[in-house]
Parts: sequence; structure tokens; C-alpha cells
Amino acid sequence: MDKTFIIQPESGLQFDWKAISLNPGGHHVPQMDLVAYKALYINKIAQARTRGLEPVLVSLPIIDADRYFAHITRGMSMQERKNILYWLGGSTERLRNIHELYNLLLFRLAATQCVHIVDITSPMLASAHYESLLEQDGVTLSAKGQAVVNNELASLLSRLSLLAS
Repeated sequence: MDKTFIIQPESGLQFDWKAISLNPGGHHVPQMDLVAYKALYINKIAQARTRGLEPVLVSLPIIDADRYFAHITRGMSMQERKNILYWLGGSTERLRNIHELYNLLLFRLAATQCVHIVDITSPMLASAHYESLLEQDGVTLSAKGQAVVNNELASLLSRLSLLAS
């Protein structure tokens, strides 16, 4: 059966950061919450199966929370940056935690939907210089990061081909 990779690189980190900077005590939700994210994946899995394809999920790449924070707050005043940091609970680590919630959902979905998942997260975390796997914005894969992803995809395809023969 032909395989199709399902990749949705965005996680729950798309917020209206300007609104948060102006009202850090308010309730702010990501552009795609966990419920919508899960539904999106379930729909993509079902569509692939309907077309006779075997869906394969791809985990999320790592992020560098400090660099991502610098990216989303560029051009903001010091007070606006402090407000966003306050909303995050005082640490940029909260950005990584939000991202990881979405990534963990993918692993749970792979198990419950009985689909393979390519774990690109682990080899990235294992890298001694993980920051070199990301561009300056802290979320976009660099050429080195893309090479790690490509290697993991090729490795999975090789293992699946061996299992099929």
C-alpha cells in the first residue's frame, strides 16, 4: 500500500501576540486549539485511507523557546515583552510546553488510529547542538534540521519496505 506522510508543522504556538502584550491578564487561545488540531489529523487520516493510502504521521520538530520568544516579540516595547512573559507564567519554557502538548497528541493519535509515526523529535533532542537545526526564529528547520528529518523519513521507509517483503 502506498504511504502518505501527514505533516502539520504548526502547533499551538500561533497566538495573537500583540493582543497578549496589551492584555496579559486576559484569556487568549491559539489559532488552532488541541481539539481542532486533533480533528484536523483525524480528518487527514480518514481522507488518506479513503484514497487507499496508508497514513504516516510525522512528529513535530523541536523549538528553541528563547529564540522563538525573541522572534514573536521583535519590534515590541520592553513592557510588551514583559507582558507576554507574564502571560507565559514568567518563563519562555511555557512555549516549549505548549508545543510539546501538540506533539504528544500526535503520538497518542498514532496509537489510537493505528498508524505509523516518524519520530523526528527524538533525534533532534539528542543533538548536542540542537540550535543549529533551527533558523534564527527558533521554529523553522535549518538545512541541518531538514537533513535530520529527511534521514528519519528515509529510515522509516526503509524499515517499512523490509517489513513488506
